[in-house]
Amino acid sequence: METNLIFHRNFAGMEKQLQRYRFPVFPQDVDGKQHLRMVALESCILNTAGLAAAENGFGSVDMINEGVTWVLSRLAIEMRSLPEQYTDMYIETWVEDYGRLLTTRNFTVYDHEDRPIGHACSLWALMDMKTRRPVNLQTHPDLQRFANGVPSPIAKPDKIGAVQGEPKAEHRVSYSDIDFNGHTNSMKYVEWMLDAYPIERLYERRIRRFELNYQHEALHGEQVRICWEDSEGQTAFAVQSADGKDFCRARIVWGNAWE
Repeated sequence: METNLIFHRNFAGMEKQLQRYRFPVFPQDVDGKQHLRMVALESCILNTAGLAAAENGFGSVDMINEGVTWVLSRLAIEMRSLPEQYTDMYIETWVEDYGRLLTTRNFTVYDHEDRPIGHACSLWALMDMKTRRPVNLQTHPDLQRFANGVPSPIAKPDKIGAVQGEPKAEHRVSYSDIDFNGHTNSMKYVEWMLDAYPIERLYERRIRRFELNYQHEALHGEQVRICWEDSEGQTAFAVQSADGKDFCRARIVWGNAWE
């Protein structure tokens, strides 16, 4: 997707910047009901995070040069409506805080008329590329100046419990699944999980809240299986290895169908 930086603005009484980007919605981004697909929305959200971090000097290339890389740990998305095909949406982002191992980055999504239509909250870790272990963020005090303490309007993503459902689909991790870190791209897990779910159920309801927990890296050539189980008003998913180790868990809270 094409992205343009629109503007920076400051929160009232704060020096910290709010960064905003434009994303056109193309036909490949919508489903058979002309609704923006969740994987396309997550892609825009994560691209917003990457663009903002790069502009502030701590993007993926900058950090890789230091021997570390950003890893998405958890993500929550809530949408009231979805952009239409061939319209623009705008995503604003800011860093809320930096803990010892996790930092919180928040987002607000706007439609083409600049109306807020959703929010997202993400938790990120900084990983040492040699040891594959998390880095203490307090050893990077230069990052602290970007945190403004402003919370997201939605709850932070929670820990998702184990999924008991039987495997519904399988997939072998291939070339198109791998990102520059050498492991499966974050959006691919979402794609696999929703592809394994009955399409008629996706069309008859809307995703009110979508949560993701990323736990382990799926590597090229690995055989993965996708499990899901329905409960009252929600569905839990897991992408697992052949021996049952969870790579990613997700939870959807369902609402009424989109108008």
